[in-house]
Amino acid sequence: MPELPKAKRARFVEQYQVSPYDAAVLANDLESARYFESAAKGAKKPKNIANWILNDLQNALGAAGKGIDECPIPPEALDEFVNLIDSGRISGKQGKEVFAEMFATGKSSASIVKEKGVEQLSDVSAIEKLCDEVIAANPKPVTDFRAGNVASLNFLKGQVIKLSKGKANPQIVGEILERKLRE
Repeated sequence: MPELPKAKRARFVEQYQVSPYDAAVLANDLESARYFESAAKGAKKPKNIANWILNDLQNALGAAGKGIDECPIPPEALDEFVNLIDSGRISGKQGKEVFAEMFATGKSSASIVKEKGVEQLSDVSAIEKLCDEVIAANPKPVTDFRAGNVASLNFLKGQVIKLSKGKANPQIVGEILERKLRE
């Protein structure tokens, strides 16, 4: 006897740590449930897989007039893609671009990231050099931050990201800048 939707919803919440609402939506349709389980099978963060399916993938499929069974992104490819974001190799914003390209072409996320050169810069020493340049070039915001104006940090962070042509990992930039400015 096949697994009933109620049991499947409970299992999704338990096994994959998705919300009861997400579990209900995913388990409501047999094809969606199969796709989710295939994608989440080896996922580090199955909740993130569910989010991409329920938001971006469903929207893209709806706009293209396709069902999940006609999805140009295989479940394993979605898992690989979400892992790129979760690991910090690409940002969420870059992820949106990569996802759109994956949906349009069926290419893998790794090949798109390589082709377009959108991999996020997470090399601490490279980011430290950029931070040093920005700190040297912007004495007023540095003084303002040290005087207690926390918003100045966001300005400096933006300058580092701009200098890196949008590739620097914002979280790492913020941590390095804050550390350097408190020295």
